[in-house]
Amino acid sequence: MAKQQKIFTVHLGCSKNQVDAECLITEFLHLGFKTVDSAAKADYILINTCGFIEPAKEEAINTILAHIAGRKKNQKIIVTGCLSKRYGDELKAELPEVDYWAGLYKPGELVRQMGLTPAESCAVPMRQNLGGFKHHAYVKIAEGCERQCAYCAIPKIRGRQVSRPISEIVEEAQMLEKSGVKEITLIAQDTTFYGREKKSVAGGNLKDLLRALLDNTNIPWIRMLYWYPAFIDDELLEMIANEPRLVKYIDMPIQHASDNVLKPMLRKYAAKELRDILLKIREKIPGVTLRTTVLVGFPGETHEDFEQLMDLLGEIRFEHLGGFVFSPEEGTPVMAMKKLEPVAESDARMRLDAVNEMQEEICAENAENMIGKEVTVILDEVAEESEFHFYGRTEANSMDVDDIVRVVEGDGDVGTFRKAIVVDAGPHELDVKLI
Repeated sequence: MAKQQKIFTVHLGCSKNQVDAECLITEFLHLGFKTVDSAAKADYILINTCGFIEPAKEEAINTILAHIAGRKKNQKIIVTGCLSKRYGDELKAELPEVDYWAGLYKPGELVRQMGLTPAESCAVPMRQNLGGFKHHAYVKIAEGCERQCAYCAIPKIRGRQVSRPISEIVEEAQMLEKSGVKEITLIAQDTTFYGREKKSVAGGNLKDLLRALLDNTNIPWIRMLYWYPAFIDDELLEMIANEPRLVKYIDMPIQHASDNVLKPMLRKYAAKELRDILLKIREKIPGVTLRTTVLVGFPGETHEDFEQLMDLLGEIRFEHLGGFVFSPEEGTPVMAMKKLEPVAESDARMRLDAVNEMQEEICAENAENMIGKEVTVILDEVAEESEFHFYGRTEANSMDVDDIVRVVEGDGDVGTFRKAIVVDAGPHELDVKLI
C-alpha cells in the first residue's frame, strides 16, 4: 500500500487568501492526503503567501527561507498566493529550493503541476477550515477588483472583479450550514460592487445575494467585510437594519478624509460624500458597529489634511479602526505621481500614533458604556488554562480582526449563542456572565 502523503499549511495574509488556501487543501484531501499540525510531520509544506505591502512581502520571504533551512530530507516545499503571483519568475530564480510555485488558486492547477489528477473542482467547496473554528467560515463572493486606488497592487495581482453566481454562493452556504457553520462572513475586495461588473454572471447585486442567503439558509449570523463608499443605498441599509440575521456591522475602509488626499489616491469620492454616507449608516442602522482602516503618510498629505482625517474620526467614532503607514509599491499609479511631495516616515509614524491614541480613548469609552448591558455572545472556544470559561464574540466583533469577549461565569457549548451580561470591560475586551 502506498504511503499516505501528509501536508502542512502555512497561511499568510487576508481572509480572501485564506479561502484560496482552504480550497487548495481540500483538493489534496480529496486525493488522499492528510493534514498535519507541524512541518516536521509533513511530506509537503504549503506556504500560502501575501504580497500586498512591504511588511507582508518580507514576512512571506522570511517564512519561505525558514522552511527551506529547516526542511527534512525528501520534504517538498510549495509556494502559492499573491507573492508568488506577483514575483513568480524572480522568486523561482532566487529560490530554486522551492519545488512548486503556483501563484493564485485555480482549481486543479497545482495538483496537475505535481503530476496528479484533480479529484474534483473547488467551485462549490466543502472546504477544509483553516480558521480553527468549525462554526465560522469565510465565503468569497468575488475575485479581483475594479478599483484602481493609487496605492494598491491588488488589481495588478488579482485582476478585475469577477463575481460568483448567487446560486453558487447559496449552494456553498447551504453546505457550510450542514457542516455546522453558524456564522458566515462574506468577503471580496469590494463587496458593495458585487455583481456590478460588465458581463457579470452573478445574477444580481449585493441586496439580491443577501435576500437569496436569507431565503435559502438558516445561518444565524451573516456578516460582511470590505465595503467601499459606493452603491450604498437606503434599501441596502434598511435590509440590514430590519433582518435580524444580518449582523449590524459595517466594515468600510475609508483610507482618508481630506479631498487633497482622496483625489490623488483615486478613491473617487469626496470628503463630504464620505461623511454623509457614514452618518446615514449610523441613522439607518441603530446600534450599528462601524469598522474602518485609514492610511497616513500618503505622498502630498499635509498636516492640515491629517487634521481633517482626525476631525472625521472624532465625529464618527468608529468602534474598530486599523491604521497603516503608506508603503510605496512598484507598479501602482502613485509611483508615477512625481509632483506629490513624499511624507517623512517619522511624520507618518507620528500621525499613526495620534490616530491610535484617539482610537484607544474611543474604545475605552465605548467599553465603559457597555457595562451592565445584555449582549448575545457566540462561544468560539474554551479558555484553556485560564480564569475564564470561554472566549467569544458579540455581533460587534468580527472573527480574527476585532476584540474578544471573555466569559467569566457560565457554561455552554462552543459554537452556540448565549445571552450574557457585561460585568467589566476594557478597550479591547468585554467580560461577561452568561445568563
